[in-house]
Amino acid sequence: MEIHFRTIGSVTIVDLQGNLTIGLSEEQLREAISQLLTNGQKQILISLAEVPMVDSSGLGALIKSFTLVKNAGGRLKLLKPSRLARQLLTITGLLSVLETFDDEAAALASF
Repeated sequence: MEIHFRTIGSVTIVDLQGNLTIGLSEEQLREAISQLLTNGQKQILISLAEVPMVDSSGLGALIKSFTLVKNAGGRLKLLKPSRLARQLLTITGLLSVLETFDDEAAALASF
């Protein structure tokens, strides 16, 4: 998985590319979020537009990231989850916990 960062205003957008599954990709995401928090970046938008596959470990990494950011006094939201990711979030009841957006401008404005 590749991770790219963009900053628009006070929001850091984390663009993920590739599968978010057990192993290296979930570790990369947790490390990236931890580094952003260490650098004082607490308004985080994770783009899942280029993430075709999310498994239970990937979902766990998203929840862990959400918790880390929330405990640091920040906010984490999701952008453009794939159909599969949205289904997993719905089934697990996490769609009501994690704010998700299909439009980047709307997501940025929500911060």
